Amino acid sequence: MTSSRLPLAILFAAYAVTLVVMGALDALWLGWLAIDFYRRELGPLMTDSVRIVPAALYYLLYPVAIVVLALTPRPATLGSVALRSAVLGAAAFGVYDLTNLATLRGYSVSMTIVDMLWGTFASTLGGSAAYAFVIARAKR
Repeated sequence: MTSSRLPLAILFAAYAVTLVVMGALDALWLGWLAIDFYRRELGPLMTDSVRIVPAALYYLLYPVAIVVLALTPRPATLGSVALRSAVLGAAAFGVYDLTNLATLRGYSVSMTIVDMLWGTFASTLGGSAAYAFVIARAKR
């Protein structure tokens, strides 16, 4: 594979890996590890149950952004993918969290920092896993 363009099948596989990794990480983070933190920080802003349609749209669309922006054109190294994914995560979660901090009463600085760090970390892992399990193996 010498082309700088990745075949569509490889991109779909990278998307699937990113989707699974991001979904599993967020399920662990939001469902168990950080749930008390979010409840404490968001208080009455939190819904009693997750709204499925917006959550599904996020989980279906965000991995597309990682694949398109972090994995194309064909990345040279795991490090370049990790960096691109981290920058994307910091930007995407930064827009969300900093906008909330600027516009919502009760949205705390600690919530902003923790959520931005989490988004950067999860995005980095999602993009890196797609590279390691799909792109790097396709190079062989």
